[in-house]
Amino acid sequence: MKNPCRLYCNLLLIVCCALPLAGYAQRDSVIVTGRIRHLSAQLYREASSVQISRNNILQSSRELARQAPLNVDGSFRVSMPLIYPQEEMYFTYGRISTAFLASAGTLSIELDADSLFTVAVPFQFGGVNAQVNQQFARYKAFEATYPNKPDARKLSDRVSSMSDPSTYRVVYGEYLAPLQAFSAKEQPFPLLTRWVGSADRYNAAAFVYDKAAYQNDEIDKSLADSLRPSNDQLLTGARALAMNRFGNYVTQRVSAQVSRSNGISVRALSLLLERYGKNLTADERLRLNDYAIKNSARPAELRFFDGIVRRNPDTLQRLVTYETMIQRSRQQYDSLSVNYLAAYWLANSLPALTLNYARLLYSYARPQVKETELAESLDELYSLEVKDSTRIRAAIETLRKAGPQASSLEISPGVFITRNDLTSGSSLFNQVINANRGKVIYVLLASPSDEAGRQAALDAQRLRNAYSPRDFALIYVPMPGNDKALWPELATRYNLSGDHLLLTDSQLYDAVERMRPDGDLSAMVISRTGKIEKRNAPLPADFDEARKVINKSL
Repeated sequence: MKNPCRLYCNLLLIVCCALPLAGYAQRDSVIVTGRIRHLSAQLYREASSVQISRNNILQSSRELARQAPLNVDGSFRVSMPLIYPQEEMYFTYGRISTAFLASAGTLSIELDADSLFTVAVPFQFGGVNAQVNQQFARYKAFEATYPNKPDARKLSDRVSSMSDPSTYRVVYGEYLAPLQAFSAKEQPFPLLTRWVGSADRYNAAAFVYDKAAYQNDEIDKSLADSLRPSNDQLLTGARALAMNRFGNYVTQRVSAQVSRSNGISVRALSLLLERYGKNLTADERLRLNDYAIKNSARPAELRFFDGIVRRNPDTLQRLVTYETMIQRSRQQYDSLSVNYLAAYWLANSLPALTLNYARLLYSYARPQVKETELAESLDELYSLEVKDSTRIRAAIETLRKAGPQASSLEISPGVFITRNDLTSGSSLFNQVINANRGKVIYVLLASPSDEAGRQAALDAQRLRNAYSPRDFALIYVPMPGNDKALWPELATRYNLSGDHLLLTDSQLYDAVERMRPDGDLSAMVISRTGKIEKRNAPLPADFDEARKVINKSL
């Protein structure tokens, strides 16, 4: 008979993966059609498709995009799901791009290839919101020549000693000025005023959150409605950014409070331990139930809770931390704000979680997100994180079967793993370097649990693609963490082609003596002969500077 626990977990995975798909089926969509007239063969070779992208309110840095191939007559068609009734989206063709306002229905965008770079407004809109989108294109052309656009540095100096309400009023006025100037030239449609005014308001809100986070100040509560208007059914990139800044601001403040105390009620902790604790006896479950009912425990009894947590510290600590943040935020913010935070914290945890932990936290936190749009936004991001689960699990199984020793083991196309817990870190480091002799080697030290480290790992692929595999090698040295499967999963999920050196804590200390990094994120360039050319080399995001250092050794 199959293990019932394993069967339950498999069923849970199926249910969790199916939930977002069910949400998608009920969404409205906008169908974007159009044509690029007079499309030449040369222009088609340079760009054979258009891209439509949109925001997610929980991750402003991540645009969700769909490609639409051009037909021979230059026409295209693509459907994009909507979460909010009105959403700011983005059309891109080659070097030409524009924002537009989408609603349920059909929207058209036409361009003339003969005048793409010679007219201020090369776009012709039709269908849904046609007049507003056409006027918005004219407004953006006007804004591009507006002489007094907001300067963040000057604004920071100007409002440094102002109160929060004064800061918001001044900054909002600066962002709103171009629209007011445009209004003197052309009467804006009410929807355009609401659209642009919304973006300006949220740009000011993001400024206020950044200022408060930098100064570690608590924002005046009278500004809540201005910074986070309730029942807002228009999603812009500025709104997504401002709400993310709100999430960062609250995280900073609540984390500081949590670090000073455990911050979670006895009832909540008891329920968590009873639900997720491993190998609980009947007596332990009874005691946890009693504690949950009483919602109190003497200091001496806390050792009982600690004992259960120690059986599976990673799982319970993640859940306890999440629940503590939610409980703390409830004491300071309204229910709409807490609802956003519940979704935001989960969404931003997902990239640094293995599939198993992502499923666990999602199944726990998802029911706490009550607002429909936020729930759908979260489902969308979760689906993206787990969409390659079959391929990722196959890679991890390949690594598991190899045992504690692996030398250039290909767990996914182009992803090679080297590890050996029984040898020194310097020996393993030399092994990978020697295997790439004759090539210029770029070594990246990064942490999988850090957003900057994950982004650097992605950026490094651009460097790798700039050179021939005969001349260039990319080696990843991830910082070890509690979950050994995290980096291999990330490498597989994001197709991080190259050599990946998996080290233990002690091995890493031994290996990085040669790198002498300035921090947890660092790079090094090694010549074809194995000589270190540059320690603390430019990071992958500084593409041109990194290439200069690499090219010197080619």
